[in-house]
Amino acid sequence: MEFLLNKKLKANIVSISISVVLTFLITIILLLILGKNPVVVLGTMFGEVFGSGYGLGQTLFKATPLIICGCGLAICFHASIFNIGAEGQLNAGSFVISLVAFYFSGLPFILLFPLCLLSGFIVSGVFGLIPAIIKIKKGVSEVISTIMLNFIILALVNYLLIDFFAVKSTVRTEKISESFMIPKFSEYFQMFQGSSLNLTFVFALLLALFTYYLIYKTSFGYKLRAVGFNETASKYMGIKNNKIILLAFFIGSGITSFVGINFIMGYKGYYELGFSNNLGFTAIAVALLAKNNPIGVIFSALLFGILDYGGLAVNNIVPKEIMFVIQGIVILSILSVDKLVEKYYG
Repeated sequence: MEFLLNKKLKANIVSISISVVLTFLITIILLLILGKNPVVVLGTMFGEVFGSGYGLGQTLFKATPLIICGCGLAICFHASIFNIGAEGQLNAGSFVISLVAFYFSGLPFILLFPLCLLSGFIVSGVFGLIPAIIKIKKGVSEVISTIMLNFIILALVNYLLIDFFAVKSTVRTEKISESFMIPKFSEYFQMFQGSSLNLTFVFALLLALFTYYLIYKTSFGYKLRAVGFNETASKYMGIKNNKIILLAFFIGSGITSFVGINFIMGYKGYYELGFSNNLGFTAIAVALLAKNNPIGVIFSALLFGILDYGGLAVNNIVPKEIMFVIQGIVILSILSVDKLVEKYYG
């Protein structure tokens, strides 16, 4: 068993390494086709990201929600559940977090913060249960149901926001009290001055460690991976597959709501229409690149954070949309390389 695990780990490392190198080479070729100097473009991008505390802070700020959402999706993916509904789920949970933080402002932070986490988790988790139940009861693919549910959730949130909770002439909720705002790194480290990076980044790292422990060190995690590896075999092992699928969807979807903490309590102070900017979809690529390993999700999210902020930095040289193309190349590289490595390692 240990041999098989080591073999799989080695295969994953090889697959990820080849995917990153392949993406890098294709990016260089793409830039050459566009008539741009790859050295100048990539040099400028990495220089802006790592050349100042502000650039590094913004990169980590953009990586924070990807770590959180990537961990939630990793739980679903381990059960072979392809949850594409994170975009809607995280918006529903974040919206509720903003309302709880505003309307329960009389509570001390030590009580309000866990209440926000719990309320957002439950709402996002419940929306995650809907496609899970449909899958179990009717055999409908979760890919279809989660995609469709995205539109329903976002439309519902937008309706509630604009008609009932938005500040007049805006598309955002009321601003929460300053006393409930999470401290920024710049308050402790001068180098991050001006950056939006806040302590939610530490929360995201701790969440990744917890998720890793949950998946790889607990009986639930063992059952989760067993169901994902072979549903038929797991039944003979006495595992209640449907229960595990429901739990995976509820927990994984619930975790995506924590994305709102970074934006609402760590940055703006309110929920804003369109704040996620397709983050739920990007997190799918983050989880896939990391092979659904929460520790790997941290590094995968950092890569996408570099591409995101780096894209802004080189926007005067190449269109920012090029970075979206690169993200797509990452996904295609993973899928293609995976097959080759899997064939080689048997």
